[in-house]
Amino acid sequence: MKTKLLLKAAVAALIFTACSSEDSSKSGNSDNLKNEFNEGNLAELRQNNRDNLKQYFTIEANGERATVASEKGVKINVDTRTLTANGRPVRGTVQIEFIEIFGIADMVATGMPTVGVKEGEVTPDSEISPLITGGEFFVEITTEEGQVVDDGASYTLEVPTELTGGEDTDTNDMIVWTGEEDENGDVVWEKDTDEDGNPRDVRVEDGKYIMEMLSFGWCNIDKLMEVEGERTDIWVDVPDGFNDTNSAVYLSYQGGSQNMLFDIQSFNYGIDMFEQLGNYIPVGAQFNVIFVSGSGNNWLIAVKQVTIVGNDVIVINNSDIASVSDPALISLLSTLP
Repeated sequence: MKTKLLLKAAVAALIFTACSSEDSSKSGNSDNLKNEFNEGNLAELRQNNRDNLKQYFTIEANGERATVASEKGVKINVDTRTLTANGRPVRGTVQIEFIEIFGIADMVATGMPTVGVKEGEVTPDSEISPLITGGEFFVEITTEEGQVVDDGASYTLEVPTELTGGEDTDTNDMIVWTGEEDENGDVVWEKDTDEDGNPRDVRVEDGKYIMEMLSFGWCNIDKLMEVEGERTDIWVDVPDGFNDTNSAVYLSYQGGSQNMLFDIQSFNYGIDMFEQLGNYIPVGAQFNVIFVSGSGNNWLIAVKQVTIVGNDVIVINNSDIASVSDPALISLLSTLP
């Protein structure tokens, strides 16, 4: 207890000497909030939204090229000659399961921020960086008998660049990223490489990203966000009872595009705060700080708009938190500056 109090005092000193972003007082309804949420709510809300975004298409595996188009205009081109299940060629009717995620609203609702490993594969010690995305996708193909088609099949996604802001500097130097869900349903992106270990490029042609794939599951059109100038650590102080098991904190740029969202993944139980260490956050940047949790079928959400000055402590009070439905969450996040 003494250690925790000392740590709290150290961070409190930062609040008064450097950059307190809000009054750190807590409102009186924390007991009510504690009684309303549990660890499973947030995961269930995210999974429900992923399920709701699933689209299904039927094609014929007849040895020819098959093309379908998604609700947002993404074309999925499949070379059916390459489809196998358990090593055997697939013929006949197959089903494509597809998810497409664009914009920070759907990223938050599905728990799919754009953060990736700068080098190598994901490990507990991986250095994570924000990504600028041209879209996040899930693709799986199954036979009429329910067998999952093997990796190694050839398919291409044609993704309109206008879905993430149109053709400008953000469309340059995009590469393929892939990710696997962990036991908590979280996905961390890592670079997809060729046989020589080089990242696989994503072409831009006629206003479309062309992403060629040889594996199924989660994939992403991305590039690392370049952070220039002075950087700093930040902390986010959330109400008592909230932590990384039942809530999340995201950051998006104010006035920026809707194609970048990163989360603060570390929670310091000694001081009961989310923390982003390692001189990661650019000083002077203007962010929307988005806090979410779950209560039954509703989201608990708070948004703070801040300008980073250095060693910031951003305080989320109980009075800042609203309970909203899925549509209200999407509407609120879609209209952020």
